[in-house]
Amino acid sequence: MYRLIIDVGDDDLALRVFKILEREVRFPRGRLYVEGETIVAEATDASSLRSLSHTVMRTLYIVEKILEVITSNAS
Repeated sequence: MYRLIIDVGDDDLALRVFKILEREVRFPRGRLYVEGETIVAEATDASSLRSLSHTVMRTLYIVEKILEVITSNAS
């Protein structure tokens, strides 16, 4: 089993987004879930983990861009 663990600290938005994705990103060779302040991707093979890591990184990028927009509009 391959695992990727990403600590997002107290980033509440990221944790909520990935909590929603937990139900969506589940397939026979891998899954994604939130454990405390970490996002965990588990896969049975390296190719599946690569796919999951791409999903995680893309989603984190989008969350960060959303936070930038929210923060810049609040100023």
